[in-house]
Amino acid sequence: MSGVQEESLRDTMDSAEEYVTRLEDLVKSVEAAERQVETSASQSASEVEKAFKQLSDSILDVLNKRKDVLLSEISSIRQDGLAPLQACRSLIASKLANTKLYIAEGGDILRIGGMAVSESTEKFCEKASFLGSLPAVPQLEEVPYVSFQWNLGTIEEQVGKSVQSLGRISRMGPVQITQMDEKPGALLVHWEEIDFEHSVDIHAFRLQYAYGDIRNQPHLMGTNFHDVYEGPDTQYLVRDLRPSTSYTFRVCCLAEGESEWSAWSLPRIGSSSITPFSWALDNPNYVVTNEGKIAAKASNIPSTLCSCTAQFGPGHCIEFTILECGDSGTEQGLVLCSDSVLGGNLMHSGVLFLNAEGSIYVDGAEKMMKLPPLKVGAKVCFLCEHIRDGKLRVHIGTADKTVIYDWTPIGDSNDITPPKLYFAICFNSKGWKVLVE
Repeated sequence: MSGVQEESLRDTMDSAEEYVTRLEDLVKSVEAAERQVETSASQSASEVEKAFKQLSDSILDVLNKRKDVLLSEISSIRQDGLAPLQACRSLIASKLANTKLYIAEGGDILRIGGMAVSESTEKFCEKASFLGSLPAVPQLEEVPYVSFQWNLGTIEEQVGKSVQSLGRISRMGPVQITQMDEKPGALLVHWEEIDFEHSVDIHAFRLQYAYGDIRNQPHLMGTNFHDVYEGPDTQYLVRDLRPSTSYTFRVCCLAEGESEWSAWSLPRIGSSSITPFSWALDNPNYVVTNEGKIAAKASNIPSTLCSCTAQFGPGHCIEFTILECGDSGTEQGLVLCSDSVLGGNLMHSGVLFLNAEGSIYVDGAEKMMKLPPLKVGAKVCFLCEHIRDGKLRVHIGTADKTVIYDWTPIGDSNDITPPKLYFAICFNSKGWKVLVE
C-alpha cells in the first residue's frame, strides 16, 4: 500500500470515527428527548390522578356535610312538630283514664241500687260537672308535613359541564425561556411566545426559580419554586444569585381575559460565574455589611469608597438604593470611574459623577440635565452599552427620569477593548447608607 493510499485510508477512518461520534451524540439527544416525554407524561398522569382524587374526596366531603345538614333539619322539624302533639296525647290519655274510672263508679252504683246508695248517687252526679270540655287537637294542616325537594337533573347537568371543562393537557407551554445572560451575581432571563398557531394577547408573564437543578425531581417541582417576577416584560434580571450555583427557571403566561395561568415552560438551568457587585473592605470610614452589598458612612471625614474590583462594564446594569441619608452636598454622591485611586477629586477625566443634588459631571464637565436629589428610598440605575472602540453609552435613571451620555472613560478612543469600570460612593458626613445590586 502506498503512502498516499494509507493517508487517504486514515482520513477516511478519521471521518468515519467523527461520524460515529456525532451519531452517538444524536442518540444521546434522542434518549434525552424520550426521557423528557416519558417523565413529563408520567408526572402529568400522576398529577391528574392526585387532582381528581383530591377533588373526589372534597366533593364527597361537601355532599356528606350537606346531607347531615338536611337530616339535622328534618330531625329538628320532627321534634318541634311532635312535642305539642305528645303533650296533647298525654292530656287526652289522662282525661280518658279518669273518665273510664268515673263510668266504672257509675256502673257500681247501678248494680247496688235502692235508697242505700242515694247519697253516693248524689255525689256521683255532682262529679259530672268536672268532665269538662274536650281538649283541642290540631288539624293535619296545622302540623308539619316534612318533604324533600331537589332538582337532580339540573345539578347533574351543572356538575357535568364543570367536570367536562376541568383541567387541560398541554403538549408544550406557550412561552419558553430562550436565553440567559450572565451578569454580576445575576442572570438576565429572556422568554418569548412560541405557540404561534394559537397566538393570543398575553396580559402578563410569571417567572419562577428554584435553588439547584430539580428537573428530574418531580416531588420538588411543586414546592421549591417561588415567584421572582410578574408583569408584561419578556425579560427580567434575577439578582442576588450565588456565584457558580445552579438554579432552575420556568415561566408561564396569562392570556387577556383568562383567569388561569398557562402551562409552565420547560425548566431551564442557569448560573452566573461573575462575582456580584460589592464594595471594597479596606476603607475605615465605611462599614460594609450584607456580603459587601451595603456600605454605611461611619465618620465625618470626606472619603471615597470604591468597588472591590473593576466590575461594571458593557451589558451590565447596576442599581444603587439610598437606604439612609446624611448631610447633603454638591461634592458627594455616586461615581463611575476608570481608576480606583480618586482621592477627593471627582472633577477630572475618567470620572462620571452624580452628586447628591442631582447634578451630573462627565470628565469634570457639568451637564445641563439634572436628576432628582438623592433621598431615602431613591433608586439610581446605571446601564452601560459598548458603542465602538473604547466608547460607552451610559444610561442613568431614577424616579422615572433618564439621561444618556456617550463617554470614553479611559480617554483613548483608539482602544477597541470595552473598558471595565469601578463604581464608587463619596460622602463627607456620616449617616449615608447605600445598597448596590
